[in-house]
Amino acid sequence: MFDELHSDGTGDGRKRERQVPERPLADREVPLGPPSATIAEAVHAWLDGETPERDARRGDWSRDVEFWKRLDDDLARRRRLRTPVGLQARIMEAIPQHTPVLITPWWRREFVVTPSSALIAAATLMAGTAAVTSLVMRF
Repeated sequence: MFDELHSDGTGDGRKRERQVPERPLADREVPLGPPSATIAEAVHAWLDGETPERDARRGDWSRDVEFWKRLDDDLARRRRLRTPVGLQARIMEAIPQHTPVLITPWWRREFVVTPSSALIAAATLMAGTAAVTSLVMRF
């Protein structure tokens, strides 16, 4: 990336390259590395079902093949999982069948006055009183 934001105009006219700080590996979804660190074409072909497993296990790619086999086994195991028999019925029974009712009406509830609400009420009362007084004095 090139950065011209902080050029003072006295340079030789070349753009200087901005250094992008390296993010920690934990912030990335896929680790970036040299091209040799990517999965081999043989492993991709095996995953696509185009070549047999023995072709993908050649070289340093046997670890990748083992990883994908374990992942496939784990996913197959999870696909066979089922919800326990009475769980859905217990969840549906726990949901209330009627609309919740207000226990006490609003006029019977506790009324709390905070200092800020008291100041606002006093200012409103004073403004209202002044408005009514000015109207009465005009007539």
